[in-house]
Amino acid sequence: MRISYLGFVLLIWFPGALHGQSAPQSCSAPSLDGGFFAPKQETYPHGAQLAYTCGTGRKATVKGLWATSTCQNGKWSHEPQCIDEKACIPPTIPHAKYTENSNGWYENGHIIRITCDKGYHDKNQDATAECINGTWSSVPVCEKSLQACGAPPKIPHTVIINQEYQDVFAADSEVKYECEDGYTVEGADTTKTIICIAGNWTTGPSCSIDAAGK
Repeated sequence: MRISYLGFVLLIWFPGALHGQSAPQSCSAPSLDGGFFAPKQETYPHGAQLAYTCGTGRKATVKGLWATSTCQNGKWSHEPQCIDEKACIPPTIPHAKYTENSNGWYENGHIIRITCDKGYHDKNQDATAECINGTWSSVPVCEKSLQACGAPPKIPHTVIINQEYQDVFAADSEVKYECEDGYTVEGADTTKTIICIAGNWTTGPSCSIDAAGK
């Protein structure tokens, strides 16, 4: 009886031991106003792909005559929608940020303000774009600033600390190096900071074997 009772307690505390992780959820058929989708089903299993198109005067919120969306654990990878053909879908602007609408598209006449990433500047000095009859006007181009620096140099026997990887660094950016174990810079020092100045990095550390550690 004690063994049976213990097994009952374990089932209460560890129900996942029998069932494992919960199975991925299916998706309900989307409500697509002004469009058509295939295959037509009431529900779609996880991983299923749905193709859809829109009628006259309407278009999908992604590029292409036939758009696709995938069921991912109970949600579509993007919500299938048909919008007015004069509306705009989000523009693709490398190295830039702008305010995104929660519904995934912009009405005709909407103006967005673009901000280039650090280390980049607006080539045409036009920080806005307007949705006009389904297309964006004067989309800014963000290019690398002449004052910015590329990736910091690789220096033997060093590692870069507290810095995520990036290709471009804005002017005045700082990167800190640390010597590997057993190496030092200028005596007992083990770290050194370099700075991006006018498109170039200042001189990095030269790590040599720590004489005291021999």
